[in-house]
Amino acid sequence: MLEGKSKFTRKITELTINWHILEACNYDCYFCYAKFGRRSIFSQYYEEILREVAKLNHSRIEFLNGSVTAENIRINFAGGEPFLENKLEHAIEMAFELGLNPSFISNGSLVTDDFIRELGSLISVAGFSVDSFDAKRNNEIGRRDNKKEQVSFERMMQIFGLFREFAPQAQLKINTVVCRENINEDLSARLLELRPDRWKALQVIPIHGAEDRGVSGDEFASFLNRHRGVSVDVVPEDNSDMSRSYLMIDPDGCFYQRDGSNYLRSDPILEVGVFEALRCVEFDAETYAKRY
Repeated sequence: MLEGKSKFTRKITELTINWHILEACNYDCYFCYAKFGRRSIFSQYYEEILREVAKLNHSRIEFLNGSVTAENIRINFAGGEPFLENKLEHAIEMAFELGLNPSFISNGSLVTDDFIRELGSLISVAGFSVDSFDAKRNNEIGRRDNKKEQVSFERMMQIFGLFREFAPQAQLKINTVVCRENINEDLSARLLELRPDRWKALQVIPIHGAEDRGVSGDEFASFLNRHRGVSVDVVPEDNSDMSRSYLMIDPDGCFYQRDGSNYLRSDPILEVGVFEALRCVEFDAETYAKRY
């Protein structure tokens, strides 16, 4: 159980579940923690898992250390890079039909204009990973494909413009991993041009290749202070904020939590059902609520 925490009972307007539908990615960011070592069952069983997750809407959910009643469930499709999965669009449509709020987090390289025009109206949150607006820094991080191509600032502006035109209901979000390469960068001007509804700055987790390339608490605070003039909803998260405060499903259909460089996993959702799988999950509802 979370140290120093007693059993909790909490009502939450919207509970987000991040489904890492695959580990594969067309980018190679050195600090990526999506190293599951699990096969992806998404293309075979996404319908069954979505039906299970939909049962959580308006239900009391029992965790190992407390309970939550969620008015709505947001299912956030993540990876790896979720747009590599050719059944993602079908899953988004099905999630919407089941009364879930579908969203995604992507590097943006495979998001097409047609996707935004045709399915943008179903998306509750469109999230994009942007660590730098400098091509050299992105290359050092690994935020480029095997042809060394990156998503330019101009392309990101186009994507944001199309979402605002065809999917005005979608919240536009940028996630930035604050790492050794961008710790001294000032993203303020570009962020003010993009005008995301939310900007999440995450202190790099020193695992899976980033063990000796972390940033200190003081460096992270300095980065945030440099961006204090950014007039968007800023959500800073240090390493402690991320611990146990996310609900995540791995590519094999198990809930999981990070435990250092390892993962703690529930029984498979398809074997025991979504409610039973969550009973063995620790969840920091207080930190989660502060994020939203």
